[in-house]
Amino acid sequence: MSLKVIWLDEGGVEGTPCFVAFPGVGDIGILTAELLEQLVPSKTVAHVLDPSLPPLAQLDENGVLQPPHHRLVRLETDSGPAHVLIGAGQSGLPHLQHATAVGLLEAMSGAKEIVGLAGFRASAEDRRTFWVATSSDDATSFEAEGRTVSRTEPQAGCIGALALLVSLAPHHGLSGSLAVSTTVGESKDPSAAQRLAQMLDDTFALGLGAMPNVDEHLRSLLEARAPRAVQDHISELMERPDAFYA
Repeated sequence: MSLKVIWLDEGGVEGTPCFVAFPGVGDIGILTAELLEQLVPSKTVAHVLDPSLPPLAQLDENGVLQPPHHRLVRLETDSGPAHVLIGAGQSGLPHLQHATAVGLLEAMSGAKEIVGLAGFRASAEDRRTFWVATSSDDATSFEAEGRTVSRTEPQAGCIGALALLVSLAPHHGLSGSLAVSTTVGESKDPSAAQRLAQMLDDTFALGLGAMPNVDEHLRSLLEARAPRAVQDHISELMERPDAFYA
């Protein structure tokens, strides 16, 4: 299995931070990625065709049928270009998750840092954001930069394509990390996404500022992702094991 990157706008990701989100705990990563896309000048620059995605082709905003794909978005931030990959989903099969992770790392060769956006289950009063490094050198440098780095959580580890992506990054000559926001269970948690976006802004100087009208942005994102009362004809293709996906 191999991924194919269809560039809509050339430029590549070399030298830029790359944020990556897949559906997971409360979809915090996806909400955060879409929030960045709305609040920062942005443009979809590539489609990543992934054979592990369910075979569901869908119409785009122009009414053109597109194969299943992840989206790579370029952000024009105050400190320069950054990229965010918004995952459409992931296989329930470990070997396909691994193939997706390796394929994305190859496509992101030369990136400044690969940052996985993740939610972490916690109690309602636990409202933290923190970093998880994937190499000892990165952990030390992150702490020197003033990032809040956890060396003890998640104690049980994390699974899925995103966890593989960041943990394998050092083995592909890349810096990999998880940017984590705590959330309650599987709930859609706008405040967790807002906290995570703020931490990214503090670290990478994205230019979000006070994030005006952030509640309105998050509400629109949640409404767009809310389930509709329609029959799901592909549910049998979408395996959802009862496990924690980063």
